[in-house]
Amino acid sequence: MVSSSTTISASTASKSRSLTPQRKITLKVKTQQDGREDVYKIGYNAHMKKLMDACCTKRNFEKDTVRFIFGRKELKPRQTPAQLMMEEGDIIDLVTEQGGG
Repeated sequence: MVSSSTTISASTASKSRSLTPQRKITLKVKTQQDGREDVYKIGYNAHMKKLMDACCTKRNFEKDTVRFIFGRKELKPRQTPAQLMMEEGDIIDLVTEQGGG
């Protein structure tokens, strides 16, 4: 199984300048269909939307056809790893919605 690593930079400029660099966390996104894992490094207080967008772009998925699941709950774009109490190396499941009706 091949995995690749992507670093997601937080471009959200903070009004108060911090002297300490933002803490980063490494998370894995695993696709349920093929078991493929991608590795992402994201700021601990960055919105999950950054990871979701990067993953969809990398995999060429439409954002409205996938769900990101962590701890049996669907992730929301404005949640952060800190809010979700994620730890280094945690795995997020990527579930693609099947078309049809």
